[in-house]
Amino acid sequence: MGFPVKKRQGWALKTALCALAVVGTLGLGGGTAKAANLPLVVAAENTWGDIAAQIAAPDMRVVAILSSPTVDPHEYQATPTDARMIAAAELVVANGAGYDTWADKLVAASGLLPARYVKADSWSPWQEGGNPHLWFNVEAVSAFVKHFAEACAHIDPEHADGYAGRAEKMQLAIQAIQAHANLLKAHVAGMHIAATEPLFTPLSDLLGLQMDEQAYQLAIMNDVEPAPSTVATFESDLKDRRLKLLVYNQQVEEPSVRHLLELAKQSNVPMMPLSEMLPPRQHWQVWVHGILTQTGQLLGVQQ
Repeated sequence: MGFPVKKRQGWALKTALCALAVVGTLGLGGGTAKAANLPLVVAAENTWGDIAAQIAAPDMRVVAILSSPTVDPHEYQATPTDARMIAAAELVVANGAGYDTWADKLVAASGLLPARYVKADSWSPWQEGGNPHLWFNVEAVSAFVKHFAEACAHIDPEHADGYAGRAEKMQLAIQAIQAHANLLKAHVAGMHIAATEPLFTPLSDLLGLQMDEQAYQLAIMNDVEPAPSTVATFESDLKDRRLKLLVYNQQVEEPSVRHLLELAKQSNVPMMPLSEMLPPRQHWQVWVHGILTQTGQLLGVQQ
């Protein structure tokens, strides 16, 4: 099933109000005089920025443009400040996959060499139309870690061993997530769940869960009204408790989504909120472990 990514409507005012608050420094040494002299890495989103900072710091400074959960990355409109940061960057990292096309435009305008633009969608199995939520795909993250560490070493060979060592630690963290998922998979594989958007799908696949209501999810992600028959099936599956879990995107406020959440509550179907942005003061791997743990608990697994 394809995942065409279109912009949602109605976020322009919220984006404008939040634009000055979304930029954040990740990693070590942020805000110090020493950090100001380090090579600059600019990340489109804080998910990839955190992963990049765990590899690049303390030898580079990493800044994420988007970190606020109130900003929809699909709808974000880049600012002149964003353009200046990217123009000053030695490396830029982004999700790609049609998710953050505004970053592509800024990089193109900056004249940055293609080898210095590290995108998660360069993971070879990803193809046009694939799920764009690559930060929840552990294989895509693993490929990004390797690619980014190599890019760091290329522009800063003096610290190549440090980048390689920290990248290896990240690979071990990814392996720990895979091991956690495998333990849960033995208990939850085959269970029917649903989501309001295909945000959770990569982790659902990792756990062997059966993700239902996919037509509805694609419609919501692409700001299209779901077909009445699609909505009716979703409602019936909730009412009859054929679904064991409903995952919803906290950043989506469509009335049809709120209706399904209320129906899930009435039907005693467990619900789990999820965000497209890394929560404050967490590393990516801690965040993902927490999501897996919560998923298992809501599906009745004792951990």
